Amino acid sequence: MPQHTTSAPPEPAHLRLALEVPRWAWHFTLRRLPLVVGLSLIPAAERFGVALWGEALAPAAHAALEVLAQGARVVLVVLLVRIAVLADERVREHAAAGFGRRVQAFLDHRWPSVLAQTALLLALAAVSTVIPEWLVPLWIPAGAHDLYWAVLLAVKNVTVIAFALVWVVGALRQALVEGGRLLAATPAPPAPPAPAAPEGADADRRGQARPGGATGDGRAARG
Repeated sequence: MPQHTTSAPPEPAHLRLALEVPRWAWHFTLRRLPLVVGLSLIPAAERFGVALWGEALAPAAHAALEVLAQGARVVLVVLLVRIAVLADERVREHAAAGFGRRVQAFLDHRWPSVLAQTALLLALAAVSTVIPEWLVPLWIPAGAHDLYWAVLLAVKNVTVIAFALVWVVGALRQALVEGGRLLAATPAPPAPPAPAAPEGADADRRGQARPGGATGDGRAARG
């Protein structure tokens, strides 16, 4: 009678796996738009103000604004991790496997998708830098450059930078989900054989198992 065995889940195409993260990040950003844009408005306002009036600010005020901007980004990342990673049932499904083991399994088996995803992030950074910072200013009047740069920095904080932060959190989420799936599909190694007992110990146990024992002392006791 043929035996049915459970096969491992099919390996997804690496490019498709890499594209899942920006697709997920896009939908997550739309669902959580008030959260993502709301916190990103803090560094956006800071960059806008510093670009226009930064020379008039005292060093202490400049430093305080920078701390405020970076703090808002940290808060955004923490909330993203709590919502998208810690509260996700797919992530928690294999929590017993541990954080490091899941990430390592993902890197070991899905590293081409990591490289593809890195290339996509670099492409996003290149496009968002070359076009608005190198090409568009060629057609901006010299007197409007300061205002253009202030608006550009503010817009990038609520769009490109915010989306990149969601993307990175999504990459962590994927590593935990896919890594846990890989570990669950990997059969556990066989248990090592039990060490053999010494030959003398086996003889002693056999002697103790006989009723009344087999020694001269036992016969003397019966006499």
